[in-house]
Amino acid sequence: MSFDELCRLVDYWRLAADPDGAGQSDMDRRDRRRVNLDETFGGSWLGSMVLDPVSGTIVAGELERLADELFGTDWAEATERLGREPTVAELARTPDQRRADALVEMARRSGTVAPGGREPRPLFTLLLGSDAFGHLCQLASGRVLSPEALLPWICGADIERILFDGGPSRVIDVSHRRSFGGALRRLIEVRDRFCYHEYCDVPAHRCQVDHVVPWSAGGVTDQTNGRLACGYHNRLRHRRPPPPG
Repeated sequence: MSFDELCRLVDYWRLAADPDGAGQSDMDRRDRRRVNLDETFGGSWLGSMVLDPVSGTIVAGELERLADELFGTDWAEATERLGREPTVAELARTPDQRRADALVEMARRSGTVAPGGREPRPLFTLLLGSDAFGHLCQLASGRVLSPEALLPWICGADIERILFDGGPSRVIDVSHRRSFGGALRRLIEVRDRFCYHEYCDVPAHRCQVDHVVPWSAGGVTDQTNGRLACGYHNRLRHRRPPPPG
C-alpha cells in the first residue's frame, strides 16, 4: 500500500483501539487553532496559522479554487499577449503570488456579502447499506477524523445521504449521458474517493470522471463504467499531450 493508505489504516486502528482518546485528541487539536498576521516595519504583512483538519480543509479548498481561477485568467492573458500557448514560466504571476492574491480575493468577497446572506455550509455525507463504509469517517482529502471532530460543525452543515444496495459498488441505475455530472458524478466521487491508479492519491475533487470502456467504443455513462482519474493519468491513458510547462 502507499504511505497515505498506511497512515489512514493506522488512524483507523487508533480510532478502534482508543476511541475516547482519539476524540479528545481531535478536540484538543481544534482548541489549538490560531492565526497571526502582523505588519512589519516596512509595511508588509507576515503571518502564520494553525487550523484543525476541518477548518483547514475549508480554507485550503477555497484558496485552491480561487488560485485555479486566477491561473485560468493568467493563462488567457498570456495566450493573448504571446499569440500562442504559453509555458508556466511565461505567466504574469507565480503560484505563490496567485495564492496571495487568492487570499486577498477571499477577504474582498467576504466583505461584499450582504448581511444575512446565505453562507456556504460544510457538506457531510452519510453512507448507508455498505459494510465497506461502515466505519468510514474522513475528509474528502483522505484525512481520518474521529466523530467528535465533526461536532462543532454539525449544526451548520448540510447532510447528504447515499444508500448503497449492500455493497460499495452500486447506487443508481444506468445513465446514457455523454459525461458524468450531477448525482452520478457525486456517487463515483464518494465511492472511489481517489484516482484509480494504484500509486496515485489525488482526491476526488481534483479528479475527472473517466469512462473505463471509452464512450467512442460504446461504453455507457453509468457508475459501473465510471472511475476517478487525475488529469495526469487521464491524459496518460488516452495518450493526450500534457499542457506546456
